[in-house]
Amino acid sequence: MNGIDISSYQAELNAGIVPSDFVFIKATEGTKYINPTWREQAGQVTQANKLLGFYHFASTGNPIAEADFFISVVKDYIGKAVLVLDFEAGAINAWGNVGARQFLNRVKEKTGINPMIYMSAEVTHQFNWSIISTSNALWVAQYASMNPTGYQSAPWTDGKGYGAWSSAAIHQYSSSGSLANWDGHLDLNLAYINANQWKQLAGGSSATEQNNNNSNSELEDDDLMKFTYEIIDAKTGKTQGTVYYYDGNKIVALTDKDQWKIIIEIYKDTTGKDMKHYKWRTDAPWYVRFMQAINQKTVEVAWK
Repeated sequence: MNGIDISSYQAELNAGIVPSDFVFIKATEGTKYINPTWREQAGQVTQANKLLGFYHFASTGNPIAEADFFISVVKDYIGKAVLVLDFEAGAINAWGNVGARQFLNRVKEKTGINPMIYMSAEVTHQFNWSIISTSNALWVAQYASMNPTGYQSAPWTDGKGYGAWSSAAIHQYSSSGSLANWDGHLDLNLAYINANQWKQLAGGSSATEQNNNNSNSELEDDDLMKFTYEIIDAKTGKTQGTVYYYDGNKIVALTDKDQWKIIIEIYKDTTGKDMKHYKWRTDAPWYVRFMQAINQKTVEVAWK
């Protein structure tokens, strides 16, 4: 499929009559900017029965706040349009791959949809993207030249691959595109997915499925089940004084409140979510049942 991506720079463009199978529209940037023409452009796309996508241009602010802002603007199209994080410029240094993951995780948390991520081919090698490569499809930018061109069926690549992604779902191969019914240049894209796969991405299906046979040792840190708990004495109603942390493999007794504090802060920064904390009473010893479930006989494991 052939497509274009547009923003307010193409405010006069009628997306319904410019030849394309799909159109990506810039919706937001940072936590304040909204493309003033996005809704009109989206209407042109849908009226022409073309496939629709929206992208958020990452700024240097809080990734979760930017995700919330993006969702608040395009909320009426959730499930109908592919959502994308445009990861380039200042965000590369300000966010790194951790910030990008926070944005993507937040969108998934609030919408149930795994967004795509857009970046240059160079950036696919700049960070370790292995955590998201199985859940978030790649829209990659790589140009052979800046020469004017129409749609291409086999655009040039440097053959070096895309890091953790085995392939790109969409390739943006020119910013000097020339198409009918528009006098200016356009970004041109080739999609290696079909219309049904596009609709699956818009509706919340993963670009690729996670291997269900992964063991804990093969999963990344924030893919594991993690939580903390404390034990409440049923007679006194008071805590026994120790907080226990399940790190995805074993239970650890935290000997200092600062240990608990740093764990929940890092978990929040990495995933954008609050870590679950439970208070289990001695007259309903769920902590014992949990230890049995993970085949751990003793509560305390030395903190190292």
